Amino acid sequence: MACTIRDIARAAGVSVTTVSLVLRGKECRISEETRAKVQQTAREMHYVPNQVAVSLVTKKTNTIGLVYSDILNPFYAEMAAGLERSAHLHDYGLLICNCDEQAERCIDNISLLESRCIDGFVLQPPETINASPSRLHALQEKLKACTTPYVILDRAIHDVYHDYVAADHQLGGRLAAEHLVRLGHTRIGCITGSLSDYGSKRRLAGYREVLEAHGIPYDPSLVYEGLYQIESGYRGTCELLKKDITAIFAFSDLIAVGVQRAATEFGISIPHDLSLVGYDDSSIAPLCSVPLTTIRQPIELLGRQACEILLARIQNPAKEHVDYFYPPALIQRSSCSLPRANPAPLL
Repeated sequence: MACTIRDIARAAGVSVTTVSLVLRGKECRISEETRAKVQQTAREMHYVPNQVAVSLVTKKTNTIGLVYSDILNPFYAEMAAGLERSAHLHDYGLLICNCDEQAERCIDNISLLESRCIDGFVLQPPETINASPSRLHALQEKLKACTTPYVILDRAIHDVYHDYVAADHQLGGRLAAEHLVRLGHTRIGCITGSLSDYGSKRRLAGYREVLEAHGIPYDPSLVYEGLYQIESGYRGTCELLKKDITAIFAFSDLIAVGVQRAATEFGISIPHDLSLVGYDDSSIAPLCSVPLTTIRQPIELLGRQACEILLARIQNPAKEHVDYFYPPALIQRSSCSLPRANPAPLL
């Protein structure tokens, strides 16, 4: 049976009120000797506060939530780790909910966290939330009615203006395209995530800016819209290899894994036949069959900052909402080289 403050009071020979005041850290006229005795007794008896009882008094649970889209994606796992570490430093617990890229589950998870009386939550919505008007409206209405503080992480939600934390994806798109153009590539295929996602739109905008700056015509036939998944990388590569591309910019490292899979299947050498740049620098990037040149998002930092911003929002719910963007960086490994001599289609 769990130890209670009555057990501690009995063992320490003091009143229940004295134990309660000491363990809650209240300023009161209790001698240092008595205070030390109570604290030592609590440690020896392995006392753990009843958080439910504490929250009834303080109106806080010291718990925050994370609703994110895909628990199996290493990018999101690293982001969640950063958030949890920051929460732990502030003595907050973290409840994690996976919505499996489904808007309905996203809404259900928000309701679940509210029912647990959490102090706030971080929301990373499904990739295609902006592509479905009915699902978008349902999530918008849920958030409009929500009185719990929250922060949106990584993926913006159309017409929801709230604290938002993400990498500067337009800069990331520029860095990837500039690297390939400087190597001499002018026929650069893109395999995007859903273009209903602001992150994909901004990566593509950065890519187009670089082409325009170098006088390279933008060819929409070299852009394959998919999802941030391996299968999209594979299918997109099968289509793009029919064109005279010499490089591919994959909008996520998972997409880049699919590109490498297709290249291997068709006997195409990366980087000698085809250069490849990924995006994220998740834990899989250096482990690819050809270590991946990629755009590094500050993944753990994004998680940590989302937590810090949420805790500030909990303390001051009325403060102005702000967008926070953090710069990505180019990480060069082994998947890029000069364009091949014969730029004819590889399939």
